[in-house]
Amino acid sequence: MNQDPASSELLERLVRSVAAIPDPIKRARECVAVGEELRTVQGRLAQVRRQAIYEATLRPGATGRSVAEELGVSAKTVSLASSEFRRRDIDLLHDLVEATESVAPDSPELLHAKAVVASSTNVGVLSHVVAELDSVWILAASIDGDSDSWEELYQGFKRAKYLSKLASIEPPTPPKPDGSSEFGAPPRLQWLSEVLNAMPGIGGWASMDTRDDDHKWELWWSIESADANLEVADVGPSPEGWLVSEWLVWLVRDYRIAGRLIESSVTAPPPMINEPGAMMTFYITASLAGPDSVDPDEFAQSIINVWDGRPGSPRTGYFDIDWPGKRS
Repeated sequence: MNQDPASSELLERLVRSVAAIPDPIKRARECVAVGEELRTVQGRLAQVRRQAIYEATLRPGATGRSVAEELGVSAKTVSLASSEFRRRDIDLLHDLVEATESVAPDSPELLHAKAVVASSTNVGVLSHVVAELDSVWILAASIDGDSDSWEELYQGFKRAKYLSKLASIEPPTPPKPDGSSEFGAPPRLQWLSEVLNAMPGIGGWASMDTRDDDHKWELWWSIESADANLEVADVGPSPEGWLVSEWLVWLVRDYRIAGRLIESSVTAPPPMINEPGAMMTFYITASLAGPDSVDPDEFAQSIINVWDGRPGSPRTGYFDIDWPGKRS
């Protein structure tokens, strides 16, 4: 059986975790317990698979027959999966319209959504109009009441937006510029931004602070989730991103010991009203003025040289990285 690299890595990490238990009795018992858990997971995976089969039929141009051929399953399997989950999604979308009506009955977006819901059973069309109610509901709804109900509706709107995107009803997101940052880096910081984003497990951006006479450049990054398909609060930070962040903080410390005008720190807005687990941001600031200032291109080259090592200087990085070249 061929395994996806992500699933292979997950299972390998599980085996390593059990194998690392120092007490042999506890380790042996844990092997039995994990084996039993894996057997129960089979049923849950079967449900996830049926939902995935149904969702595959929502893609533009897809049919039950085309999905059956693509996955190598029978048309009946696709039909049963679609019947099971399509009804759930339609009921959810109706519930979201009712929830919005309870807090914003006069919203123009609501009137349009109600008209569409009353006349269509197409999940793609319904999810598109319901997803547009998300901002209406979240501005009008109170989080002081039943927090479980609020979270359920919040997740429901996330589902609506996912279905809308899956059906390609909403416009595709344009590709990010080089450096994979949603913030365009100033030209002087472009290479540094690209070098930062070439490092695994993190995503960041560069900016310039010109609010006073001592101009500074700034480098910001966050550690990505350990699983690209799940929130960092659920599975923890990327191990590679954690190692990279620690390494960058050390590099800045080395610069400071040498008397250079650079420092690093960490910040976070209130996580409880944003995205818990995803709010912590590391940043580096460096002066552009004076004899001890740090040029951004110099720092980018230092990241590469110190990570990879050079003749007479040992490698300090942990992985091979395909570094971007400096543009002329």
